[in-house]
Amino acid sequence: MSNARAQADRLAELLAREHGAMAEFLVALAEFDRQRGWEELGFSSLFWFLHRRLGLSKGAAYGRKTAANLIERHPAVLAPLKDGRLCLSSVVELAKVMTEENAIEILPRFFHCSAREAAEVSAAIQPVERPPLRDLVSRITATPVATSRDMGVMVHAPEPLLRVKVQTPEPSCRSGVFYCE
Repeated sequence: MSNARAQADRLAELLAREHGAMAEFLVALAEFDRQRGWEELGFSSLFWFLHRRLGLSKGAAYGRKTAANLIERHPAVLAPLKDGRLCLSSVVELAKVMTEENAIEILPRFFHCSAREAAEVSAAIQPVERPPLRDLVSRITATPVATSRDMGVMVHAPEPLLRVKVQTPEPSCRSGVFYCE
C-alpha cells in the first residue's frame, strides 16, 4: 500500500473520530444545559459558559448551543452529525426551520451542505416575506447654490443628512454564517 493511501486512511479514521467526539460533546452539552449546570457555576446562560469558561468564540459557542438544543428536541439529528452528513453550520440553519411535523422531510435536505447552501435551503423552507428595514444615514456634500459676483462670496447650502430605507436584515449573531470547525 502506498504512503499516500495509508495517510488518507489515517485521515479518514481521524475525521470519523472527530465527528463522533463532536456528537458526544453535543449530547453531554445538551444534558449539561438541561440540568442548568452553567447556572450553578455562576453563568447566566449556556452561551456565556461556552464562551467564557470553555473559551470558544461567540460564533462557535452559538453553534454548539444551537446544536445541543436541536439534539435535545430532535434526537434524529445526532446520527447525521456523528457520521459527518451534517456539520455545525448546517445544524444552525436546520434549527431555524425544523419542527416535529417536518423533521423527517427536511433533515436530509441539509446533508452535506455548506454554510451558504444550508442558508439557501433554510430560506427556501421558510422565506422572510418582509425583511426588517434599517435606517441608513449618510452625509452628502453640498454643492454651491448661488454666487454673488458683486461681493465675491459663494453661498453653500447646509449639509443635509439623507435618510434612506434599505432592505437588509439586522445584523446579529443569530443571522451570521458559521462554518464547520
